[in-house]
Amino acid sequence: MAVRIDCVMLAAGMSSRMKKWKMALPCKDATVIECSVRNALNVCSRVILVAGHRAGELEQLFQGWKRVELILNPRYREDMFTSVKIGAAHVKTKRFFLALGDMPMVEPTVYRALLKYTYAEAVIPKYRGKKGHPLLLAQGVAKYITEFKEKGSLRDVLALFPTLTVPLETDHILCDIDNQEDYKMWVKKEN
Repeated sequence: MAVRIDCVMLAAGMSSRMKKWKMALPCKDATVIECSVRNALNVCSRVILVAGHRAGELEQLFQGWKRVELILNPRYREDMFTSVKIGAAHVKTKRFFLALGDMPMVEPTVYRALLKYTYAEAVIPKYRGKKGHPLLLAQGVAKYITEFKEKGSLRDVLALFPTLTVPLETDHILCDIDNQEDYKMWVKKEN
């Protein structure tokens, strides 16, 4: 059951390392981005999908999905932080998840596990010492992100807030699809 919490999901990139647009690659009975969004919607009340490259295709794909709001990032070619900023500006809940559209293996159980730590300003899952996604962030972090004027990154913003890292027993929080090898490994795991 979905709780009242937004999820900002980043899907604006050009998939340059992949050599083809990874968001549309087959994933179970859908595409990579559809699987990622479905997993988030199992827990979240709304997904704010930040689009850039091939935004028109994402708009068509999610047409009719009532709990998905597509936001265009016209500056997506600059860096990922521009997408984070635009997504954070649309957050309406006290807390929100920040997720990556190329991580279809992140199950709803991961989102639910992080919701146990809503007292922290920033919650980052980790597996065997490595930090992953999604992040659970407070509204105050979203506000700071949108007002951040300096050239920087999300890491720079998070350094200003108390951050809790939560160990989880799944390497799925580390598994994004960056290249053909990542995708082949993911397909192999799923079959």
